[in-house]
Amino acid sequence: MPLDLLHKGHENATADAGPWLITLDAPSYLPVMQHAKNRALREEFYRAYLSRASSGELDNTAIIDQILKLRLEKAKLLGYRNYAEVSMATKMATVETADELLEKLRSASWAPAVQDIEDLKSFAKDQGAAEADSLTHWDITFWSERLRESKYDINEEELRPYFSLPKVMDGLFGLAKTLFGIDVAPADGVAPVWNSDVRFYCIKDSSGNPTAYFYFDPYSRPSEKRDGAWMDEVFSRSRVMAQKGSSVRLPVAQMVCNQTPPVGDKPSLMTFREVETVFHEFGHALQHMLTKEDEGLVAGIRNIEWDAVELPSQFMENWCYHRGREPSPEPLLRHNGLLVATA
Repeated sequence: MPLDLLHKGHENATADAGPWLITLDAPSYLPVMQHAKNRALREEFYRAYLSRASSGELDNTAIIDQILKLRLEKAKLLGYRNYAEVSMATKMATVETADELLEKLRSASWAPAVQDIEDLKSFAKDQGAAEADSLTHWDITFWSERLRESKYDINEEELRPYFSLPKVMDGLFGLAKTLFGIDVAPADGVAPVWNSDVRFYCIKDSSGNPTAYFYFDPYSRPSEKRDGAWMDEVFSRSRVMAQKGSSVRLPVAQMVCNQTPPVGDKPSLMTFREVETVFHEFGHALQHMLTKEDEGLVAGIRNIEWDAVELPSQFMENWCYHRGREPSPEPLLRHNGLLVATA
C-alpha cells in the first residue's frame, strides 16, 4: 500500500501504523484507486494525478504547445504532412494502418465496453452505492476490483504472496535458460551501482562464458526516479569498441522498474502486472544482450523499427500466462490459471 514516512523523517511513523505519505507514483496511486472506500479521496487523487505539471511553477502547458508547434514545423521541412508521418517513417506500420487497427479495436470493443459499464452499475447498485447511477472516472477502478472479488473471490492484492521478487526472478531466469540456453548469474560488486537496491547480473552461454551483463533497479523511489518501467542500453556489443586483448565489447543493459519496495525483512511482493512488467523489460534486455552482431551501430535494439522492438518484450510477457504448451522442465507453477514463479 502507500509508502510510509520513515524515509521522510517522521519520528513516529511505522510501516504498520503509519502515518503514511501517499504519493502520485503508481505503487501508491493505483492501490488508492482500487481500494479506497472514500469516494472523495479517490476523486482528489484522480484529479491530482491527471493535472500533474499543469499549474504553478511546474506547469508544462506552454512547453507542450511549443513542442507540438516545432514537431509540425519539422514535418513540413522534411516534406511530410504532419509529425505522425515523420514518426511512422522509422516504423513497420503507417499512419493509415495504425488508424485502421485503432478503428478495428474500437468497433470490436465498443459494445462489450458498454455492457461492462452496465454490469458495473448494476453491481454497485446491488451493493447500495449512492454513485451507482453516475459512475465516473474515479469510481471505475474501485468498483471493477469489487466486482472481480465478487466473481472470483480473489483480488490482485491477495496474489502478492505468490509473487515475491526473488521467486519471480528465479522463475524468469529458469525460463530464459529453457528457451535460450543461457544462465543468469549474480555479479554484484563487479560493477558500481547507483543505489543499494540495484543488482548486477552476468549472462553466460552454455559453456559458462560471459556474453552480456545487466543492471536491475526494481523499486519505486519517488524522490529521484520517474514513473514507469524501461530497458535501455549502457553499452552495445561492438567489435570497434573492444578493449585491447578482447575481440568484442560485451553488451550491458539496464532494466528499471517501479514496483512496491520490500518492508522490513520481507521481500517485495509484486502484483501480477508488476510480474508482467519484469518479463516485458527482460524481453527488451534479451534482444540487446543476445545479439551476435559485432557492429555496434546495428547491434541489439539499435536500428530496429520502434514498433518491431516491442516483439521480444511481448513474447516474454506471454509466458506469464497459461497459453498452450508450457516449457519443460517447468520453471513456473500454475496457480489459479496463472503461471506463478517458484523458488
